[in-house]
Amino acid sequence: MTGDRPADWPADVDPISLEDLGRIGINSQQELFWDGRRVEVRRRFILTGFQKLIAFIVSICAILGALGGFVTGFNNASVFLCARNITILSCPTSPIAAAPTAK
Repeated sequence: MTGDRPADWPADVDPISLEDLGRIGINSQQELFWDGRRVEVRRRFILTGFQKLIAFIVSICAILGALGGFVTGFNNASVFLCARNITILSCPTSPIAAAPTAK
């Protein structure tokens, strides 16, 4: 290895020489280390405007679906308890029929 940087590489990137190979390591979990420090690759998660719009719509639908599920469960619990004469939750009252008047 000559240590010369290829022309198409960025100016701040240098090639690894044979002497530098002793600085590279790997552990039993197949993680790469350089000078005893683990090598991490970080990339930001960036969404386009359209992807943000779709994510917003999906989030609203998920919230509305969860709210609808909660209301349905609450109603089912109310019906279940009312059928067993447990009035912790409000029970619907049946309209009282007017007594027939005698003429």
